[in-house]
Amino acid sequence: MTSAHFDALASRTRRHPAAFLIQPLARGSVPRRIVRLIWLTARLVRLDSVSFDDYRLRFDSSLRTFRRDIAALRDAGLYIDAELNDYRMTCFVSDTDAA
Repeated sequence: MTSAHFDALASRTRRHPAAFLIQPLARGSVPRRIVRLIWLTARLVRLDSVSFDDYRLRFDSSLRTFRRDIAALRDAGLYIDAELNDYRMTCFVSDTDAA
């Protein structure tokens, strides 16, 4: 079998000015939190129960992060009831100022 050796020259193309936007998202970043909140909201609106085990398997996040996300949804107006390990949405109150 023959082996080949390639001498590649360094790239002369300029680095894109917004190259930092293309890099992968850091753990715990804002877009990652938005995805978690949307996932939780979608599950709760469908009247599915959400447990920390489901959340942890999906996002590999801690119990503290889960509780913070539940608190953020409660602050946004969702009434979330907790029973043992399951969380369910009981009702949603829209903003009365906008009506």
